[in-house]
Amino acid sequence: MLLMLAMAAVPALRADDGKTVQIHANDMMKYDVASIDAAPGQKLTVTLANAGTLPKAAMAHNFVLLKQGTDVAAFAAAGLTHPETEYVAPELSGNVIVKTKLLGPGETDTVRFMAPAAGNYDYICTFPGHAQAGMRGTLLVK
Repeated sequence: MLLMLAMAAVPALRADDGKTVQIHANDMMKYDVASIDAAPGQKLTVTLANAGTLPKAAMAHNFVLLKQGTDVAAFAAAGLTHPETEYVAPELSGNVIVKTKLLGPGETDTVRFMAPAAGNYDYICTFPGHAQAGMRGTLLVK
């Protein structure tokens, strides 16, 4: 009887409310996922895979989620001269919510984070020229 009372006091386990997203990048400077939907505070796991074949020095890819309101063009341009920080300008690193490392062909990296407040958030590849060529997407939090 005592065991039954103790068991009754244990709250029921809830299903994980997380979301997992697989994104593939390629040598055409495109993500295969242009939009991710989430709820505020939702657990997100994003795995980026470089499905390309060109060498990392010529065609690396990453996933960089930016804070709402970040000027994507200015952010990407400022990072062009910063290969040591994977093309994220140190003075603008505060605009990054989360990022993967730069990936060569066949490599993957995973980031886990909580979705921010409601709004639209850009994600880009910071390798030179990629964001400008359209390698970007949007996290839609609602």
